[in-house]
Amino acid sequence: MSHPEHPHRHGFVKQEEDVLPPRLIMYAILGSIAFAFVLSEVSYVIQRSREAVLRPSGIYPEEKLGPIEERSNVPEELFSNFGKGQILNDTKRQSLQQFEWVGEDRRRVRVPVDVAMDLVVSGAGK
Repeated sequence: MSHPEHPHRHGFVKQEEDVLPPRLIMYAILGSIAFAFVLSEVSYVIQRSREAVLRPSGIYPEEKLGPIEERSNVPEELFSNFGKGQILNDTKRQSLQQFEWVGEDRRRVRVPVDVAMDLVVSGAGK
């Protein structure tokens, strides 16, 4: 049996509107907030217990250091130890910036790049 105004509905089937209950939504939001609060408290307790293991005295002398002072006369290098690669790179760069005889017959000269470009531009490098 179908209703004349709604031919696709049956008379014995009860149909409810699709409505979300506001109380359930409120409980879900409050539960999420409470869960976030509990997780933050747990992480705080874990952090404090780890600090107690690492520094049992609870004294942090670096708090009294003050702001960092910049000194212009102190060279700050991140990597001061040269390895084999850095030394090889420096020697190759130095050899590119020097005049040098090349070849067995020593009829060719290696010149620095900027000098070679000037010679080519001026036409003397032919």
